[in-house]
Parts: sequence; structure tokens; C-alpha cells
Amino acid sequence: MAHGSRKRPIVGTTPAGTGATYIVVEAFEDTVNVQVSVNGTVTFTVDWTNMNIMYDATALAAINITNDDGRYVDPASADWANLITSGSADANAQLQFPVFAIRINITAGTGSVDYHITQG
Repeated sequence: MAHGSRKRPIVGTTPAGTGATYIVVEAFEDTVNVQVSVNGTVTFTVDWTNMNIMYDATALAAINITNDDGRYVDPASADWANLITSGSADANAQLQFPVFAIRINITAGTGSVDYHITQG
């Protein structure tokens, strides 16, 4: 059951050009709506993961915490499943189960992607 702690949308714009933007969402909400719109010319995917991508090796080492149990994963090494197939146009999609994070991965072009994520 979802606890409804995040009812405000998560809104932003990816940096222009190729690369991945990672957005951590409320992991206890069981409905995730993602809307994206393109600025300029880009090819991109929108993906999701259930893995905890809050990994920062430098920060963990500074406070003497190890990652022996593999609880945290570097975002680039996480297992990602596709939500919106490679596209170059505005799109929206919905997941009906909890996820930990959304990734917008721009694979070509010089533009950016606006995103609007709601949960619950």
C-alpha cells in the first residue's frame, strides 16, 4: 500500500546533449506517471529500475561505510527496464508498480528533454 508522502510532481529539464539524467522517486508509491517533451532534436529512452542507485563511493568511504552487501548500486551499473522506447517526440507512460528511479537517457542530438513525473 502506498503511503502517499510525495504528491507534488517532479519537474525538470535534462542537460542539453547526450547523457543520462537519473530521477529518484518515492519507492512506496505504486503508480508512476511520466510525461516527456523534447526541446530541439534528440533521440532518447525513458527507463526505470528497482535498484537503489544512491551510491556514492567517496561519501561512503569518508564516513567509513562499506558496501559489502551490495545495497547501493552505481546508476550506470544498475539494471534498467525500458518504459518509453527510443523516441524523438513527446510521450507519456505509466507504471502500475513501485520503482526506485527513472532514467532519461539521451543517446543522440543536441537538445534536451523536459520531464514531469507524478505518483499516487
